[in-house]
Amino acid sequence: MAEAKFTPQQIERFNDRIKNCLEDAQCRVVFEHYLRISRKPVLYNAVKLWVAANSTDSFDEDQFLDLIDEVDGFNENPLLSLSECEHKLAYVKMETCRILDKIHRLFIEYLNTHHRL
Repeated sequence: MAEAKFTPQQIERFNDRIKNCLEDAQCRVVFEHYLRISRKPVLYNAVKLWVAANSTDSFDEDQFLDLIDEVDGFNENPLLSLSECEHKLAYVKMETCRILDKIHRLFIEYLNTHHRL
């Protein structure tokens, strides 16, 4: 968890896109920890939503809309116009990345300070 260390190359890859942070399980755990200690529960909810969308092949409308309601700034209008499941899941992941991108630079600074090998 908070003891994880990353090479400069890993951190550089994480720096490219917030999606890279989320797709790496160890980095995601550190990111969730960072959001808790930074007292950013709304952004933590966005991570939970991204994980839910990333870990399924089906779109349970009720489940996802409940999770979306907990994320400030989520634009659900385009989601409602999509019909195919994989497009809906891709949109949820893209929109959560857009929201989480607001804190991406600060998280990379945190990684460089506290989690660099």
